[in-house]
Amino acid sequence: MSYRITMDFSCGGAGSMQNIAHLINIYGLPETYIEVGVFEGNTTFWVADNLTPHNPNLKIYAVDPHVGSNDMSEDPLVIHNNFTYNLNECKHKNVEYIRKHSEDGLIDLINRGVRAQLIYIDGDHRAAGVLTDLVLAFKLLVPGGVMLCDDATVWKFKDKNGTESAQMAPRMAIESFIQCNWHNVKPIKVPDPWQTAFEKIC
Repeated sequence: MSYRITMDFSCGGAGSMQNIAHLINIYGLPETYIEVGVFEGNTTFWVADNLTPHNPNLKIYAVDPHVGSNDMSEDPLVIHNNFTYNLNECKHKNVEYIRKHSEDGLIDLINRGVRAQLIYIDGDHRAAGVLTDLVLAFKLLVPGGVMLCDDATVWKFKDKNGTESAQMAPRMAIESFIQCNWHNVKPIKVPDPWQTAFEKIC
């Protein structure tokens, strides 16, 4: 199969795939995987292709409104078309595409009673939006489940004036969430230092 992937967000590091593989090696295969912010589906379909053969019951939820954002210059219509092409191209038909803003999509999953063992957060890059995603996704995560967060260390959005505010950095939200839930989480070291992971312990 041939996917349409025009952007590689590994940033020169190990990338989400190696971190997910690392987490699975420690915690085992998930029954349910949720990804918030899928873009063209590079990570989504890597998970589908590499995990489904080992767990045919794997269910994947891909949440993304594909309407563009303040931190991307790509045409959202092109990105959406690439994702839907890749969705049709994927031989594993276990990916459910939820074309909604993450808050609405995650609330829908909560109301449906979905529970996940592995969640990857890579949606809104503004601190307030990231914090909302983390709070809602944490409700979907089972005890013993793992959450992986992208752009969790040095990345900050730079506006047209060249300003890099803390409020436009996912790190503020991720560190605040972990501190507020310190008694409920266990940080996990991952190969790619651009990302942060933690286990839900209760």
